[in-house]
This record gives sequence, structure tokens and C-alpha cells, in this order.
Amino acid sequence: MRWLCAVVLATLAHSVPVRAEWFDSCDRQFQLTSVADVTLNSPFYPSNYPAGSSCRFVVRAPPGYTIQATCTLNMANPTVACTTDFLYVSTEGFASPVGSEFFCGKGQIARKSLFNKLTISYISSSSTNSGSFTCRLVVQPQECDCGWSRTAKIVGGSVAGVNEYTAMVGLLDPLTVNVFCSGAIISSRYVLTAAHCARTIPSVSRVQALVGDHDYRSGLDTPYSAIYNIEQIISHEYYNEQTRNNDIALLKTSTEMDFNRGVGPICLPFTYSTYSFGGLSVDIAGWGTTSFGGPMSTILRKTTLNVLQNANCTAPYVNDQKICTFAVGRDSCQYDSGGALFLRGSQRMYSIGIISYGSACAASTPSVATRVTAYLSWIRQNTPEVSYCAK
Repeated sequence: MRWLCAVVLATLAHSVPVRAEWFDSCDRQFQLTSVADVTLNSPFYPSNYPAGSSCRFVVRAPPGYTIQATCTLNMANPTVACTTDFLYVSTEGFASPVGSEFFCGKGQIARKSLFNKLTISYISSSSTNSGSFTCRLVVQPQECDCGWSRTAKIVGGSVAGVNEYTAMVGLLDPLTVNVFCSGAIISSRYVLTAAHCARTIPSVSRVQALVGDHDYRSGLDTPYSAIYNIEQIISHEYYNEQTRNNDIALLKTSTEMDFNRGVGPICLPFTYSTYSFGGLSVDIAGWGTTSFGGPMSTILRKTTLNVLQNANCTAPYVNDQKICTFAVGRDSCQYDSGGALFLRGSQRMYSIGIISYGSACAASTPSVATRVTAYLSWIRQNTPEVSYCAK
């Protein structure tokens, strides 16, 4: 038995070129059920696939499930080094074989998708030899997870790492192509934001959820960037525009958001329901202005703020449903509204607040956020179909 397994980081590290015509005649997509246990075979299996052929299989399971693949390879390669026929597996479900693991020769492999999408493809550049493979695909429930990060304009802040805040959402106006508020993913269909952001949206056609992005003008710095339309806006029924009481809203996307390394839900603080959070530090991030009345940042920026005890907060209209934050020279600013106060745990991030209001950017008075723990019941009541991860 001989076979080669290697990880390709940026370009394919062997002699097989990736040409535009690969997969043109064989490019298949499959939607599996939550109980699927199926077999995926190479073309003409158990006979060999044609020499010089290629095929791609993009397989999806429902959100909240993963795909376990066990493949048996009998792929022809005329030399020990394996130069002509390769099987590619992307556990993230990327369509391109670039960046995928690749295998060749004869043997058995087992891989599990990171989320609910898996891509298996093969490319043969041989003119005379061919081979075959068969894969058993089993859909399994994914363990509850939230608040992950790919790395461990905000006033006084710094540029965030690309996909550092995987739950980060920019509320995009499709007419101006500008981010006017922020939000946080809490499930595959819901974004948590501020009610005062929702009030500025004239209709669902005038807002989109931008996820997995970093510099939203380039669209080239992350492979996870995606835009989702909104089908429903749910603002708190007792939102008060003057006092910003109950400044919380939900946006429901028209389709399921794809979760991956760069896009995923923030953890809601179910286990922190009695905490005041005073004395702790939180991160905030956004594409807002970098000074009061100044230019917006097209690059996601972040900073760290300190949470004050409410008794020590001098901001107006503060009550038990709000959180105060302050740091000298650092703050959220215009168009950062609706974004989360990210509390970093040992392995996860939690949203404990929603950026609501302040007197100015990085002024001498604290800024105020909606306290998420005060609205966990409201969130659940308005998203009854969601089973939240209580990590």
C-alpha cells in the first residue's frame, strides 16, 4: 500500500495544474438530511473514472450538523511520488482544491467537516491511467459551540485581526454600500442589534447583514465574507427613543448563514445572568467613525473598555437594564451602534451588551450599552425555533 497525504497552504504543491475547465463537466452538489448515511462514488464506480477527468462534489448537511467522510482510494499514479491523480478534501467546504488536503495512491482516509459543508474532488492529469474511490458520508449532530475566534472605526483603537470577531455583523445599506450600524450573530438566522439602528431602516430591502468581512471596500482579505438579505426586523415593543430603554432588536436573515472559521454565533451569557460585570474589560469592534464627526473606517477596528458599576456611572438614563463602559481616549463612535460588548472567556467570547449611546466619542463621560442578560427571555421568546448554546 502506498499513498501520500499533504496539506496545501497557498498553492498546489505538486505538478497538477488547476485549470478553469476542471469540473466543468462534473460538478455536483448534494443536500443531505440530518440522518443521512450515504455513499459517494467516483464516476463509473466500481469501474475506473476516465483518465484525464475531474469531478467535484460539494456536500451540505443541515445547520448544526457535521459530515463524517470515510474514503477508500484506489487511484492510479505511475510513480511512487504520485504525480497524476489526486483526491482533494476541504473540511471547510471550499469549492477550490487550493488550500485543501490532498491524497493519492491506495488506502483509506477519514475526515470530518468543521461545520455542515464538505467538498470532495479529484483531478486526473493522466492520459492513460485511471482509478476509483468510494466515500461513506454520515451526518452527525454537531456539538454545541459558539464564541470562537480565529485569533486570540473604534476611537483610540487598533485594526482587528482578520475574522477575530466571528460574530461581527455590519448592517449594510445596499443603496449606499455603507455600514451604518453593527450587530452580532446569535444563531444561523438571527442577528442581535440595537432598536435605534432598526428604527433607521425604512424597509427590509434597505438592510443586509455583512458577515465574515474585514475591509468591506476590498472584499479580498477574507474568504469568509458573505452578505445576507433580511426578511424580518423585530424591535423591542417598549423601546424608548429618548431614554434608550429597551434598545434591543433582532434581524432575521432570509436564509441560513453559513458557519465556518470566520463566521459563527457569539455566546449569549446564560451562565452570567446575575453578574454585574463591573471591573471587567470588554472588547468592542466596528466600522464606525474614528473621531466624532470624522471619516468612517472601512477596516474593522477594535478597542478595549472597562465596565463600570452602575452606581459609579455618570451617564444619563442608566438603570439595571444597561451597562456603562469607559476608558480614557477609547470609545465606540458614530455608526458603531448595535455592536456587541465582547467579554472574553478562557476559550469563548460572550455578548454582554449592545452598544447604545454616549455623549460623544471618547468624551469624559461613560458610554452606555443595553445589558443582554436583562433580555435573554425576550430573545428566546422572539426566536422560539432556536436552540441556543449555553456554554
